[in-house]
Amino acid sequence: MPDTFLALTFKFKSLVLKAIREAGIDIVSMEIKSLHCINSVSQCTAANMVELMDRDKGQIARLTKEMMAKGFIHKVPNPHDSRSQVIELTTLGQEILNQMLAIEKGIIETMQNSLSSEQISQFNVVAMIMTKNLKNN
Repeated sequence: MPDTFLALTFKFKSLVLKAIREAGIDIVSMEIKSLHCINSVSQCTAANMVELMDRDKGQIARLTKEMMAKGFIHKVPNPHDSRSQVIELTTLGQEILNQMLAIEKGIIETMQNSLSSEQISQFNVVAMIMTKNLKNN
């Protein structure tokens, strides 16, 4: 089981990165994860990213600085907390995220070839439980 799971996750990640490179997108794995995080959290702050990405404040500060320099994100004042800023995707960041989502969707569709909807549903349930188990550690 561990070898199978590791092989699946490694293959998925490597195919996504390969397709992203072939599309000419200059982005690294942590930036990909960050774009997903920022997109999924309404009014995303650095503190949200620290928690969701399981990284320390310094790592997130460096990461957001690099992503701002690349034009992927920008910061705006947080309307709910004057001590923090909301991190938002720029137009370029949203375009890159949309390309990545399309790439990921295509790879997921390929992964699901010859699987029944019941098998896919069972896999999703098991994967969610495994993820929850890891978050509890």
